Amino acid sequence: MREIRGLVTDIDCHLEDALRAKQQLDAERWRDERRPRVLRLFAARARKLGWSRALLKLVVEELYPDDLFAELVGRLDRIPRRQWPYAIAIAVALRHSWRRDGLMRVARRLRVSLATSPLPHGGSTVHRSRPSRRRCSGSPRSRQGSPLRSDPARRGSRP
Repeated sequence: MREIRGLVTDIDCHLEDALRAKQQLDAERWRDERRPRVLRLFAARARKLGWSRALLKLVVEELYPDDLFAELVGRLDRIPRRQWPYAIAIAVALRHSWRRDGLMRVARRLRVSLATSPLPHGGSTVHRSRPSRRRCSGSPRSRQGSPLRSDPARRGSRP
């Protein structure tokens, strides 16, 4: 009885190995031979493709936006065509916003200002972690031509 179980286990292992080898061979054949031909066909037929809601959804899905996307943009089924670039830009920004420099790079490339002015619709302002150099600098260069407040000669001449 034990010998039969051992044989069945060996056969199962061989069958699994053969299936795995076939799947690997199929994947390699797809990548090396079939994929380039099928993608050339796709490219030829997609040449006249226009913007569609299906394409918009596909692009946004590829960017894996988090829940904040729905809060900022809403449902893709409901936004008008003129706002599709906005939706894609938000999805790209979310994708790159896990690091500050990533979001800054996206904003710069899309020419979207991230200045620290108040946001519309009751949004909060962006606070800097430290004051700007100009406000903190003790250098008189930023105020060339005006005397320093701590100048003793200047103290006596005040009215």
